[in-house]
Amino acid sequence: MSDLNSDLLTQEVDDEVRSERMKQLWSAYGKYLIGLAVGIVIIVGGREAYTAYVQSKEEASSTAFEAARDASSIDGIDAAQAWTDALPDLEGGYKTIGRMRIAAAAAKDGNITEAVAAYDAIAADASADESLRSLAQLFAGMLITREGTDYEDARSRLSVVAIKGEPWYYSALEQLALVDLETGDQEAALSGFKQLTDDPETPQAIRARAQELRSALEKALGVDPIASVDVFVPDGGSQ
Repeated sequence: MSDLNSDLLTQEVDDEVRSERMKQLWSAYGKYLIGLAVGIVIIVGGREAYTAYVQSKEEASSTAFEAARDASSIDGIDAAQAWTDALPDLEGGYKTIGRMRIAAAAAKDGNITEAVAAYDAIAADASADESLRSLAQLFAGMLITREGTDYEDARSRLSVVAIKGEPWYYSALEQLALVDLETGDQEAALSGFKQLTDDPETPQAIRARAQELRSALEKALGVDPIASVDVFVPDGGSQ
């Protein structure tokens, strides 16, 4: 027997041993491997089914939302009722926005207490999107400010939203400055408007309004707009 034949024989024996071991392993663990494979198929299939379900629900909510929006815009239609009728067909963010439309309709009809209560309910709903909850809080504060019935209540609501990093920080800060203006605290209002105009991240529309009111207040208070601007020097300090 040549060395080549000897190697082939050894390989055949090794193959037989490996085959026998595989049979033994399959007998011992085959059912578990099958269960694992089936589990993976179920998980993957379930995930795809869930994704399809969510997409279907979102599409249905989008369609219902558009229909409610069109219906509520028709002259003579009770907008609040149109959105109320649509709520059962809305999911997630669409449902929350639908509730906000109901609150807005109530405010438009002069039912301020009802509108504020509706916004408060959204703000307190832990299942709603955090950004929309903050927006509801902002709208409630704005309504109370507009009514001029309880500026301290408005201020407490707006202060919760006027925190740097919150999604509606700049809008809430603007409203707080307006509250100060309404209550006659012009210096506090000026401070708020300066904060908005000096912040490079302030949205352009808010910055433009803040700049107009800042200029008017500086003129009314006799403040030198040049002297009130901080001048930054290279070492990071100001003079």
